[in-house]
Amino acid sequence: MKVIVLGAGVIGVTTAYYLAKDGHEVTVIDQAPSSANVCSFANGGQLSYSHIETWSNKSFFTEMVYGLFKPNSFISLNDFSNKNFYKWIYQFTKNSNPKIALENSLNLYKLSSLSANLMNKILKEEPEIENGKSFNYHHNGILHFYRNQKSFNNAINNLKYYKKINLKFEILSADDCIKKEPSLKNIFLDKKLVGGIYFPDDASGDCHKFISKLEKICREKYSVKFIFNCEIKNIFTNYKKITGINTENGVFVADKYVYALGAISDKLLKGIKINTSIYPIKGYSLSIKSNNKIMESNVALTDNENKIVYSKLGNIFRVAGTIEMSGNNFISQQKNLKFLHKITKETFEIDYKKTDYDEWCGSRPFRSNSMPLIGHIKELDNLYLNTGHGSLGWTNSLASGQIISEIIKNKIPDNFKFLEEEFVHIYNH
Repeated sequence: MKVIVLGAGVIGVTTAYYLAKDGHEVTVIDQAPSSANVCSFANGGQLSYSHIETWSNKSFFTEMVYGLFKPNSFISLNDFSNKNFYKWIYQFTKNSNPKIALENSLNLYKLSSLSANLMNKILKEEPEIENGKSFNYHHNGILHFYRNQKSFNNAINNLKYYKKINLKFEILSADDCIKKEPSLKNIFLDKKLVGGIYFPDDASGDCHKFISKLEKICREKYSVKFIFNCEIKNIFTNYKKITGINTENGVFVADKYVYALGAISDKLLKGIKINTSIYPIKGYSLSIKSNNKIMESNVALTDNENKIVYSKLGNIFRVAGTIEMSGNNFISQQKNLKFLHKITKETFEIDYKKTDYDEWCGSRPFRSNSMPLIGHIKELDNLYLNTGHGSLGWTNSLASGQIISEIIKNKIPDNFKFLEEEFVHIYNH
């Protein structure tokens, strides 16, 4: 069967990989010059399999509101004229209901657990991946550290739900945090470290490098065709199915189509009356040349109060975070980058020159309940969606790719039936 995948980010390439393994003839189309070139390019690098708490929860919503009134915080808002933003925020508040948020978190854990298992499998099965060396993979866990006792207590209280699903974690004192990651000694000595929660099953790795390797595997082992620098103009339908993808290079036709583009191309779906309720939330990152003194271990770090993650990716120290709600605005906001620089230097007591780092930003495709759209548009018989992963695209990419390949075979596993609920009322024809 011929399948066209729209998008060559982490979701698109993993989708192509599993479809090709199932024997399909796969073509991937993207307007970027290479794979993982947009939102997957310089993300935080964390495989947060245990980070199942949705953004749409009461405590996170409160932190966002509080952050908006701080002069220098992790969040900025500049999209007041966009009516879709208000609709998204309204739905976000509804999904912050504790019962709904918990149900969504438990479902996210099903996705992340499968992704973790598939990562272990692909490391063994694909020699090109070099057992993780090719993308600076570290399976050393992630340490969430806290500067505020109240925030720490709230996080510990939320662990009662983790116990129900046997998710592994360790509650650490400030002294224990230093033993796990000595480079936190600066905030420890300043009495700004109160404790942490360590998730041993989590990992980190360079998403861009991983996808570059997986693209090569797709090409050489499974004959997947990649078409880059190809702008997708619109999607042709006869109101019953997709009849072709209209691009600047002509019309491409297949038996099945998988939409795996992120937030910036949501207009393509709106053109065929599909409303994914995806909103682009921009994040920023720094890639700092590391001398191994910034982070002394290979444990990835999450600064919960400042919403910043830190990962050691080979000779690069990756710092990522911030929440910018400005719609599809591609202009970098210096205040967000300055925030990352400021917190990083204060946390690790380091200094670096402009020649020592690269700055980057990308828009995460967020849905108001933090749940991705992975499934079939039944009203358009041959169209499938794999999008809307928010901040967990890298984490849940492998599970998403395999599940789509199973759905195309009409064999969606019973424990992922919840994904079908996300497809109710998104087709408006």
